[in-house]
Amino acid sequence: MNDIVSLDAARRDRQKRPAGASGSGSGAAHPAFGRSGGSGSGGPAAPQSGAPSRAASSAFDGDDDEFDEFDDEPQLSDEERLARVSDTVVRALGRRQLSAGETQALLEAQGASSEEAEELVARYEELGYLNDAALAEALVERMSERDHKSRGAISRELSARKIPSELVTAALEGLDDDHEFSLALDAATKRVSQLSAYDDTTVERRLMGFLTRRGFNSTIVREATRRAMSTRKRFGGPRFR
Repeated sequence: MNDIVSLDAARRDRQKRPAGASGSGSGAAHPAFGRSGGSGSGGPAAPQSGAPSRAASSAFDGDDDEFDEFDDEPQLSDEERLARVSDTVVRALGRRQLSAGETQALLEAQGASSEEAEELVARYEELGYLNDAALAEALVERMSERDHKSRGAISRELSARKIPSELVTAALEGLDDDHEFSLALDAATKRVSQLSAYDDTTVERRLMGFLTRRGFNSTIVREATRRAMSTRKRFGGPRFR
């Protein structure tokens, strides 16, 4: 069977060669096996032991389309490869605001080198796609006013978003102790209104856990809980004791 494959491949090889080309000792790549022909005999080199190569299978099947397509597959240049990576990341930036650190990590995950990622991040910053200071301020406002989270909890989340520590500190400057207590009390008051069906002990325990999970310190947790508990008389519902 290998002889059939080799002879068929050799015939097609001769048809492809320019007139006058010799089949002996040329060292040209063999179309069926991807190896150089043998010297002196004029025939193709025998295939290595084991399963025939993909090229040999194509020759036996009489269909080179798949193999030709494989050979002709274009190789991307570094510039084209990097453009594809950048396109993917820019689309991600259109869906969600990312920090420079997050963007660098995403670029590297998509195949950019560390140096390439740094250059692209700098370019995105120039174009206004990235702004860590503005992102930090927006996150602080959202997490404090909407989510009622403490400075500590917000700081940890911003650090997890790879925002530089100096920008985190600057964004948190507006959250002083009075503001933080106000956030805790507001959160506790809203929460207590949702627990009117429970007894005082259960409500107090749940309130303290609720505020602690949002990162408020123990002093603020106790005082905010005490004040929120004093508002329970405004809400009806059964009491379980």
